[in-house]
Amino acid sequence: MKPQLLVRSFFALVAGAAVIAGAQVSAQAVKPAQERNIEQIVESMKKAEKAGIDSAAPDFTLVDTTGKEHKLSDYVAAGKTVVLEWFNPQCPVVQRFYDDEGTGLANKIESTFANQEVVWLRINSGSDDSRTSGKEVNDEARKNWHIAGPVLLDADGKVGRAYGAKVTPEMYVISNEGVLRYHGYIKAEKPAADGQEKLVVSDAVKSVLAGETIETKETKAYGCGVKYARQARGG
Repeated sequence: MKPQLLVRSFFALVAGAAVIAGAQVSAQAVKPAQERNIEQIVESMKKAEKAGIDSAAPDFTLVDTTGKEHKLSDYVAAGKTVVLEWFNPQCPVVQRFYDDEGTGLANKIESTFANQEVVWLRINSGSDDSRTSGKEVNDEARKNWHIAGPVLLDADGKVGRAYGAKVTPEMYVISNEGVLRYHGYIKAEKPAADGQEKLVVSDAVKSVLAGETIETKETKAYGCGVKYARQARGG
C-alpha cells in the first residue's frame, strides 16, 4: 500500500474510533433505569431528613386536592425527574406565573416537558387554619389556571420544613436517582445578555435529563412566606 493511502487509512480509523467513543460517552450520560440501583436510591431518600443540593431528596407521601396519594420515591423509581413547586394561589408572586388562559410562565415550562419523563408537583404547606391552604381554594386555582399537574396538601408542614421551603413559589428539581439538583426561583433575577428571561428551572431540568452538570444549582427564591402551622414546644 502506498504511504499516502496508509496515512489516510490511519486517520480514518482514528476518526472512526473518536466518533464511536463520543457516542458511548453520550449514551452513558443518562443512566438507564435498569442500571439504577432503585432499592438503594429509595433507601437513601427514606433516610434523608433535610434537603441539600447534590444529596438525597427526602422522601414523602402527600395527598392532592382530589384525594390521590403521591409518593416521591415512586416517581423516582419509575425513572421520573421531579419538579417540586411550593405553591399558594393567593400569593401575588405565584399569580405572576399563571393566568386564566393557561399561558402563564409556569404552565409554559411544565408543558415543555409534557412528553418527557418529568413530573411537576405543586405543594401547599399552609396550615389548616390558613385561607390559602384548603382543598377548595387550591383545586379552584388548579382548574382556573389550567394547571396540568396536581396540587399536594402539606397541612402539618413536615415536607416543607424538610425541604427548607420558605416562600412561594420556591422550586426544587430532583433527578431520577433521587438527588436534589436545583433549588431556588423559577427564573433568574436578571435577564440574559440578549435580554431574554433566563429560565433556570427549565435549564436545570434539561441538564438533568441530558445527564449534564447544571450551570446554576441554587438561586434565591422570592415570594410570599409559607404559612406553616405552629409547632408545639419541643417540636
